[in-house]
Amino acid sequence: MPGIQPTDPHVLATAVADILVVSADPESRRSCVFFWEKYRSLVLDVERAAEKLDDPELRSLTGALRAAPEDPARHRALVRALVAADPASPTTAALFDAAWRAERDNRLGHHLGARYRAGAAPLPLEELRATAPRNAPCAAADAPVLVVIPFRDRDTDGTRLRNLLACLLSLGDQSFPRERFRVVVVESDDRPRWREVIEPYVDQYLFAPKPDTFNKSWAVNAGVVHTGGEAEAICILDADVLTDRDFVARNVARLRRPGTGGHLTYRNMLGMTAESTAHAVRRRVFEGAAEADPEEVRGFVVRRPPGACLWVRASVFHRIGGMDERYEGWGGEDTDFAYRMDFASAFDNFDDPLLHMNHPPAAVLREDGELVNAHIPWLSWDPEEPIGRIDRFAPASR
Repeated sequence: MPGIQPTDPHVLATAVADILVVSADPESRRSCVFFWEKYRSLVLDVERAAEKLDDPELRSLTGALRAAPEDPARHRALVRALVAADPASPTTAALFDAAWRAERDNRLGHHLGARYRAGAAPLPLEELRATAPRNAPCAAADAPVLVVIPFRDRDTDGTRLRNLLACLLSLGDQSFPRERFRVVVVESDDRPRWREVIEPYVDQYLFAPKPDTFNKSWAVNAGVVHTGGEAEAICILDADVLTDRDFVARNVARLRRPGTGGHLTYRNMLGMTAESTAHAVRRRVFEGAAEADPEEVRGFVVRRPPGACLWVRASVFHRIGGMDERYEGWGGEDTDFAYRMDFASAFDNFDDPLLHMNHPPAAVLREDGELVNAHIPWLSWDPEEPIGRIDRFAPASR
């Protein structure tokens, strides 16, 4: 009896090429080190099957792609050749089987837009620092929507600051009335390192002193508690997300429906390469496009990540105690928050594109391969003191 594996040769051929890129491109591992390690054995099965191909042309094309996984021409050439290959060949069939198992089970995939062209020039930070928002911050104190962006950048090249400014500039070009949503950046560091750069782009800048490990949960809670005012809806937004022009309007409309407590705006996150990040920011910010087209970029798809962009009702956020402030560093805090939102309310999941700008890797794994916060039980946050205390990690409070 036939199974449920796809039989379309283009689907299977693309799976082969994509998995080989996931295996060979260093940007793949940087996009999500946890998933890269977790599914490594499936990916290696595809490599081994490719090495056993009895067709010398196919062997050559798979080897060429593995040697230069960033080259879209090699990816497309391999897909064409595999589509035309003899489906009765045992070694080709074995490669398709291995590739589909890897593509089916792996939460890390490859995206090559149909109109992607290599060669975008780098995007210097100074270009963004010299760019003013289309609509200057002007939100009223009682604005019904609050966008909170937790932030830290200690990288010498300023990549994260560049991404934050691109994110803020995209929020400064929205179809939703600018006076009705407040944008707040919470910088958590040993000092207000980038305050003067950030302030012209936001309604409020908040400094949350913490000189050691970054704590996203506490930074978000502090932003909500100290700047939330009368907000009815809260957007917790990653500083590396490039939004489209209808981003705020579309998600506010979703919260106007009864019986909804919050939602994720996306199912999959597209982590763009450095080159594609530069292209997408230029299209959206400098050229004024309503959105950066996913078909013009290349990157790595993280399937069902839980926290790059969440919208929640303020009432539900406070009812569940906000985010779990025990999480230090990166890893697990977003999943826990999404779980608790799902228990406490009707928590939806939409399928909007989510373009994530390239930056140095953040997550760190323990020696056993688990995330650094794996010891914290899910759904166990029960704060005994007010959340978001701005002095929680100050030396005098220890």
